Amino acid sequence: MTFLRRLLGFSGSRHGKNSRSFTGDGSAQPKRFIVMGKGGTGKTTISSALARALSSKGKDVLAVSLDPAHNLGDVLGCSLGSEPKKIDDHLAAFELDLDEQVQRFVEEKLRQMRPLYGNLQIFNADKILDALKQSPGMEEFAILEAIGEISAFAEKCDAVVLDTPPTGMTVRVLSLPDITLLWVAELVKLRSKILDRRAYIQNIERTDLETDPGDDIVMAELRRYKIEIEATRSFLLGEGSSIFLVLQADKLSVSETERTIRKLDSNGYRIGACFINRASKGEGRAFLYDSCGLSNLMELYDEIPWIELPDLGSDISDPQSLLDLGDVICGFLDAGDAR
Repeated sequence: MTFLRRLLGFSGSRHGKNSRSFTGDGSAQPKRFIVMGKGGTGKTTISSALARALSSKGKDVLAVSLDPAHNLGDVLGCSLGSEPKKIDDHLAAFELDLDEQVQRFVEEKLRQMRPLYGNLQIFNADKILDALKQSPGMEEFAILEAIGEISAFAEKCDAVVLDTPPTGMTVRVLSLPDITLLWVAELVKLRSKILDRRAYIQNIERTDLETDPGDDIVMAELRRYKIEIEATRSFLLGEGSSIFLVLQADKLSVSETERTIRKLDSNGYRIGACFINRASKGEGRAFLYDSCGLSNLMELYDEIPWIELPDLGSDISDPQSLLDLGDVICGFLDAGDAR
């Protein structure tokens, strides 16, 4: 993303690394907050509140909506596009244009493939482009590519908040690095066999074929892509990255949260916290949590912090209300309070 090179200069006031607390522990990478949840649970509101609170503490924050149904700008109270917009002295935000990202992703991959496979020149590139854009999984790969591009410039920030697409798509995106690395490993093996066969043919026929893996452009591209995917995986899964699941006390939300925890756990992702949004108070709380299965889920995964957030009203999109909610979130996280 070339626009990330022009990150609006909002990181120019960057303070020393040692000032980080929960949102920064002195590591080279910024804190990354991946906020996930079923539609309607308040995922975007919590993403926005967290971004507002962190920026109010002097942290340089980039908030990004990866959800095709963008609401980040609505909650932050400003119009957002596909380039970062400065919200305040320490906060910038943008909404990923998924159609544009898919287009750029496919065009870039075709550009990379052409010098590797000259025989592609005989095909109609436009037809290939249209077919690839409609291929299953292309949106997920395009989002992963966008995350990789964001990570390349993340050192400009103290924190990055990712407001994610619907849970199913996000889980697929998060599983892609490991799947892709497996494919790359197999392709490297296959390319090595091809080069071995070439060497055998060259010894017999004295042909002018490239046989050295160190000089082979296809092998070089596979290794480059491996490094790129490993960097993206580290950004998503490495030290300083936290996944926050947002849910409400209803059966559908609880069921989806349970499935999400299982899937993320199988892919090696640790849940930083589960936020029970608009949590019930008073005598009806225990009955509600029992009836929707939330009590069982909290007991089953008692190693995960379960943070109950108060209901601050139906409209908390004004800056002060978001800041109030964000301060509640940061207060729980810094205190390590799970209840």
